Amino acid sequence: MQLKHAALVIVDISGYTQFLRQRSVTLLHAEEIITQLLESVIDIAEYPLVLNKLEGDAAFLYAILDDNHEKAAKDILKQTLAFFPAFRRTATELSHDTSYCSCNACTQIDRLKLKAFIHHGEVVLKKIRQFEELAGENVILIHRLLKNSVDADEYILMTKSFSALAGEVPSFSKKSYREKYDNADPVQIDVFFPPAPIPPLELHTYKAKKPRMFMAQIKRLFSHAFGKSKNQNFKHIENEKIGFFAYIKEMVG
Repeated sequence: MQLKHAALVIVDISGYTQFLRQRSVTLLHAEEIITQLLESVIDIAEYPLVLNKLEGDAAFLYAILDDNHEKAAKDILKQTLAFFPAFRRTATELSHDTSYCSCNACTQIDRLKLKAFIHHGEVVLKKIRQFEELAGENVILIHRLLKNSVDADEYILMTKSFSALAGEVPSFSKKSYREKYDNADPVQIDVFFPPAPIPPLELHTYKAKKPRMFMAQIKRLFSHAFGKSKNQNFKHIENEKIGFFAYIKEMVG
């Protein structure tokens, strides 16, 4: 167990709850879509950012800060900015890949947006078997910030202390807020709103990979219908028992 100073980053997909409200077959499609969207963000992250764990429709990352906190904060902000076009590119590609499907998940991919939350402070870093766990008041705080008074579905939220280190975000508009949680002191935050819409990374001439998406969904169907899914990162998806022919009927019906 160690006490470390760390930057904490949560990336969260907006519109997730509405995305999962439909029939069971849609849940299989939604799982594949959410998986690929989160992976597109995680793949952008590099040292010093480390993935701690997936939390439903969000990913929790952290970076141990060295003596030069300002340099590290600017690097983390640069990586966070890159999450947004990567997310948008994958969402655009998935819209192409699922154009054959009229289910509620596949037809609403373009409604999903990304939010990022950044804070820093002392945390307890401990290992439980092969897992790394972060604990402490600052870990609690960044999770509380997911619930806030910001009326938008796409932004970067930074606590004032992190914002002071990282600096301004070019081309983003900025607004400051005070968030109050329970009996704790108000939290000062800066929220940066991107210019709309965020363009995806260059797609070039993109050709839909329908067979790839279809086979991925079939694979997940069999893992749900005939055994425990090997993907333990997405326990939030209900493990429906769905027959193969029922799935095909939904696809062609």
